[in-house]
Amino acid sequence: MNQPPNPPVDEREWSLQEQALRAERLGLDPSADVELQRYRGVMRALREPLDMELPANFAAQIAKRARQRTSLNTRLELWLSNALLGSMGVLLLGVVITYGGTWLKLTQAAMTAYGLMSPWLLALVIGMVLPALLGKLSVAAPRLPRQPPSH
Repeated sequence: MNQPPNPPVDEREWSLQEQALRAERLGLDPSADVELQRYRGVMRALREPLDMELPANFAAQIAKRARQRTSLNTRLELWLSNALLGSMGVLLLGVVITYGGTWLKLTQAAMTAYGLMSPWLLALVIGMVLPALLGKLSVAAPRLPRQPPSH
């Protein structure tokens, strides 16, 4: 099982943090160690409640802000994706118009040379490719929410 390696621990820092926690819990007299006093200040600050009270609907407000930012980013990303897809479609159409005649002639020549001009083979290929393409289109199409029938 892969687990990320634990970051290296500075034993001296760890010891100072533990000493400061113990000293604050037991209410011991301050020592002359300046670093220990810094950690005691941190421990004191962590033990005290926050000065300001959060509003009752704080989480809902933050979630609303996150959704608004996400919707703005999503709209921009969707617009850019559609623009890219449209430009690629136009380029593909240009390539097919430019080289399509040559490709068609080469394909027909290859199919004739290998005896693949059977209409049944063409029907088989269409029968396999068309449902696959339609399945991809139905997955990519956005789904509208269903409305319950009104009575």
